[in-house]
Amino acid sequence: MTNLNAIITSDVVKIIHDIVSVSFLLLAATLIYRSVRGIKNHLPYAKTDKYVAIAFIVALYLQLILGLIMFTNLGAGFDFQYIPDESNNLVAKRLWPVEHIVLMLFALFIANLGLISSFLSAKSQSRFKKVLIYYSIAVVLIAISLLSIYA
Repeated sequence: MTNLNAIITSDVVKIIHDIVSVSFLLLAATLIYRSVRGIKNHLPYAKTDKYVAIAFIVALYLQLILGLIMFTNLGAGFDFQYIPDESNNLVAKRLWPVEHIVLMLFALFIANLGLISSFLSAKSQSRFKKVLIYYSIAVVLIAISLLSIYA
């Protein structure tokens, strides 16, 4: 019965992780759009821009927490059994979680730097530029970490 509970819990965590991933993508697109628009049209850095930037970071932290929960298995999920004919599969199974976690942590670090540096900037144009640069780098790192899954 405990294995069934672990599988159900693991599935729920994966669904929540997927929902947060989609909301993260929407936040990233909104943030990049608002930053480009703000730079191009010389708009003031509004409270909405600040809240979207903070929501982006919160979504990244939620992804980290949910990803670590999934990585620790909850009794189900990853299966690291050794099958002699599938040694390449074994390497991919072991490498991907480590590579993904490292890149995601680095993306979270870069995004946090962007948030802090944007808060320290006095001018709106500087805030938009810092948010655009740092958060775009974080999104690219996340995309690279996800490409290893599907490539």
